[in-house]
Amino acid sequence: MAEDTKERSDNEWQGSPLQMGSGLDPYGIQEIVIEFDTGDEEVLKPQGRPEFGSYELHETSTYLDIIKGQLRLSER
Repeated sequence: MAEDTKERSDNEWQGSPLQMGSGLDPYGIQEIVIEFDTGDEEVLKPQGRPEFGSYELHETSTYLDIIKGQLRLSER
């Protein structure tokens, strides 16, 4: 796996979505935690099921792209 990817013993994975192709199974994702530099965090969980489906992951990626754009605007 890539150098900046970390696999922890407690089944917590950190990395970018682009690193999914390096062997990480996208199934079984139960929550996505976004941790900001301020110490705040946002926990995203699937609605109506225990794991994210492909559509929910796609929508989550759109949401993350929006957050990224807002953070870049706030840096200006």
